[in-house]
Amino acid sequence: MKKIISMVLVILMLCTGLAFAATVPSDVTGNVYENAITTLVEKAIITGDVDGQFHPDSRLTRAQACIMVVKAMNPPDSEVTGTPTQVMQSAFPDMAGYGWVEGYIAYAVNKGIVKGYPDGTFKPGNLVNMEELTAMVIRASGYTDALIGGKYPSNYMDKGTSLGLFNDMVMIMIYPTQVTKAMTAKIIFNGLAMIEKANPQTPVENNNGETPSAVPNLTGKTYLSGAFNSTMTEFAGKAIASDVKVYTYGKKIDYKSTMTLTNDISDFRIDTVYKYKNVITPIWYAMTGNKISEIILPMDVGFSGYAYGVINGTVMTLNAKGDAVTGVDTLVEGKPIMWLGTTGMSWLPPSASADYLTGEVYEINLRDGQIRTVADSVSGRAIFVELTELTGKQEVFSFDDGVVRLESSTGDLFAIKDNAAVYVLSDDQTEYTAGSLSDIRKARAVRLYDRTDDDDNSADIVVVSKSLTVYKP
Repeated sequence: MKKIISMVLVILMLCTGLAFAATVPSDVTGNVYENAITTLVEKAIITGDVDGQFHPDSRLTRAQACIMVVKAMNPPDSEVTGTPTQVMQSAFPDMAGYGWVEGYIAYAVNKGIVKGYPDGTFKPGNLVNMEELTAMVIRASGYTDALIGGKYPSNYMDKGTSLGLFNDMVMIMIYPTQVTKAMTAKIIFNGLAMIEKANPQTPVENNNGETPSAVPNLTGKTYLSGAFNSTMTEFAGKAIASDVKVYTYGKKIDYKSTMTLTNDISDFRIDTVYKYKNVITPIWYAMTGNKISEIILPMDVGFSGYAYGVINGTVMTLNAKGDAVTGVDTLVEGKPIMWLGTTGMSWLPPSASADYLTGEVYEINLRDGQIRTVADSVSGRAIFVELTELTGKQEVFSFDDGVVRLESSTGDLFAIKDNAAVYVLSDDQTEYTAGSLSDIRKARAVRLYDRTDDDDNSADIVVVSKSLTVYKP
């Protein structure tokens, strides 16, 4: 064993009064909107305040309303809370003191749910009004300003009425611009079915490493040499679109402003921007609006350092030199990434795909995007440990407020980071997909991993399965 149980967890074990299930605040009982509030609590869309109460008649801010609407959309955790390598930030200058909500606001802005004021600010502490809340819920339901038409705010209020957002509401005509927390819960509840339909939870398509359907070309593209930033959201100061298309082609040494591309489609591969943290390279790029929407870059560049994730399988492929190498299909930081191996790469575990599907997380040592070595939490560096190895217990008894208890009501406690990467093993035990903290549920099995280089003894990575039998004893 590489470490002892964190003192933080020992302290947590000694604490009393910890809640381990979605508990409906007592001050909700008897409220006219009790059913709506209870439903949203059970779906983890809303929680009580620090005193455990909901305070249904209190007003709420634009920041708080934004959180509730985004949670109703059920986005992947990594797109809101970020990951250990990617911090989610909005572009608003008035977010000082609101770091706890900035990821939600950034997600809402990216999805067109909220907008700033004409002066470029968001004013997160301003009390939200009925018109603003109604617009948020309608946009989260898949509607845009163009689809709504008309003039704000009457256009959104009329649409809200036709969509039934105000059904069974009271006092709306008396206080048309004031919104309480209970009223907010009711409006979101009335629109919840539409929000869920507009935001289906579909797995991210992973075609990284595959040959594209058509040969990319340089028409309309610009040559530029520079660096990706640490969050892979900018290149040489230019913003990168969240749905950017990335292709790899050829070697870095051949990239120049006068280069041409072959017409052989087998020379190109589909890739993902998440392989290029802090990478300095030449690229060809195209812009849509004010963001980079397409990139062609060399095949022999990529992240250098250590990455941590699960392995779905391997394929044989060609590197930039045309050598046959192993491609490793991974999920790292919640993102699907195909890494190329070097000819001298050392292997753990054996190459059969079933050997990967045990809940094991791997430490991948990379240079220029190519794997040098693969290690598990036993053979890897001392900063990478499996927390559940300390107890051998894996069945979830309860999970709430960032703390999971295993096996029983008196079982071991482990803290899990809000931005932890979560991977879910399919029921047929053939594939990992990116999950969220909501996948950590009673009677499921988990393996918890910590990268101790951040001085925080809580889980950075969680692997979840419905079955205990797939885990190593």
